[in-house]
Amino acid sequence: MTSTAPPLFRKQPLSIACLQYDPKLKDVEGNTRRVETFLRGLRPKEVDLLVCPEMFLTGYMFTSAADIQPFLEPPRIGRTSLFCRELATRYKCWVVGGYPELAGYEGDQALPGYNSAVLVSPTGEVMANYRKSFLYDTDKTWAREGDGFKVYDLPPPLNRTVLGICMDLNPKDFIAPFDAYELANFVKNNDADTLIVPMNWLQPPQEPPDDDSAIEEVTNSASEGPELSTLNYWAHRLNPLHDPSPGYSASTGTANPSRGKEVVFIACNRVGTESGTTFAGSSAVLTVSSNPSRIELIEAFGRREEGLMFARVN
Repeated sequence: MTSTAPPLFRKQPLSIACLQYDPKLKDVEGNTRRVETFLRGLRPKEVDLLVCPEMFLTGYMFTSAADIQPFLEPPRIGRTSLFCRELATRYKCWVVGGYPELAGYEGDQALPGYNSAVLVSPTGEVMANYRKSFLYDTDKTWAREGDGFKVYDLPPPLNRTVLGICMDLNPKDFIAPFDAYELANFVKNNDADTLIVPMNWLQPPQEPPDDDSAIEEVTNSASEGPELSTLNYWAHRLNPLHDPSPGYSASTGTANPSRGKEVVFIACNRVGTESGTTFAGSSAVLTVSSNPSRIELIEAFGRREEGLMFARVN
């Protein structure tokens, strides 16, 4: 899905850094130190947006509510939120990061929590606390669903922004129709400009290349480059944003399909293996538009690469 038409320009360029690394389960202190190491060379105002993965300080593969209880954090003032606020003020940029949210207690027992992501402004103000809408099996051992997708009106260059977390990009429970495209249709119907998705996306089974790939081959070697099947799957899940006539239409919204609006999609994933589960890496920034129908891969990290991935959207 490529086009030779001239690019669609945003009102203001958007510069992005995605942190991709291998957090260790339950090692919050060690993970914090590792994140600081990866950010050591970042300069204030070098980027507009810094995105960290889902549950990036705690790790992900908790087995039960009791297992995760010591690591649940209150919103806004929990360990991850305070760390993201510190990073935002230090680097003078927007920051998004995922964490396991404490929902309260009943006696001595924590109530089912939320898999959440915090959005912090360059002044350190918490602007949003999004709770994952569609839960993966691992989440269901301890978390409850959030109350649905939301759009946030932010200053340029982010503008109208939607947050998702990993499984939100999939059909709900893997049962909903594939062409319901729940998250992408929400973005389209709410005329959003930016979609930010922290992830702990799993490495897929190895399959033959898809001849109908939306993302073309990249220059990295097959063993160390991004997971192309993962990039193509993400692109296909954005179908309503780049297909002018998708097979499913949820409802009419404020988006104008003839306008050819460009949406920036930011997927920030982790790498490594945790409790026998391997993650896909391949953090990526894509731009998508329906008129002309196009997907452009701006930047992608390797499936095992650790560090900061930088991207700029004009």
